[in-house]
Amino acid sequence: YASLRDFFVRTLKEGCRPINPNPYSLVSPVDGTILRFGKLNGAGAMIDQVKGFSYSVSSLLGASPLLSMLAEKNTEDDGSTIEQESTQREQSKKSWWRVSLASPKVRETISECPMKGLYYCVIYLKPGDYHRIHSPVDWNVLVRRHFSGRLFPVNERATRTIRNLYVENERVVLEGLWQQGFMAIAAVGATNIGSIELFIEPELRTNRPRKKLIPSEPPEEHLYEPKGVGVMLKKGD
Repeated sequence: YASLRDFFVRTLKEGCRPINPNPYSLVSPVDGTILRFGKLNGAGAMIDQVKGFSYSVSSLLGASPLLSMLAEKNTEDDGSTIEQESTQREQSKKSWWRVSLASPKVRETISECPMKGLYYCVIYLKPGDYHRIHSPVDWNVLVRRHFSGRLFPVNERATRTIRNLYVENERVVLEGLWQQGFMAIAAVGATNIGSIELFIEPELRTNRPRKKLIPSEPPEEHLYEPKGVGVMLKKGD
């Protein structure tokens, strides 16, 4: 490779990462190591960086009307009626039969009545990992936020010593909706890997030296239109 950049953004060989067509599945957006995952309770929920170090979802994603609406909806759903739950079960059963007829081996991996809630997954990319990011599902991206910031390393030692590491570092957040509701992807920069590029917005520029001097400034936000639909991404894009 002519440069480190060329190495990091190398493409995949055709056919080496087949995309699971199952509509109930999410595919991993990257080739990385899962550090932690779990369920979030409300917009103010915390994620453990390591034991003793936590950061809030809202500080990672920024001001998020979609996330706030979801938290309110989950609170309302706690008081939902038996009739609503019965209707949801019926719809779930119909969906299950459509899938089971098309692919009879998937029953073991699909819940007949999926759990409600918001979940997170933190995936670490080692320097030698393939660094392109792919869409985990079919979804509509509605907003992009760019947070200027530091470029601390994000390895294990750094996570144990730098508080709010992922919130301090430069990052780009995409938010939108898929068939199950809210979704967000946060791409966090690191030492020597500071530039984050979006093929849906090629004019976006990150990793600008001037911005690093004032990392606490509000994020730059861009709404994707037209007509509130945003940008449609297919699984694997």
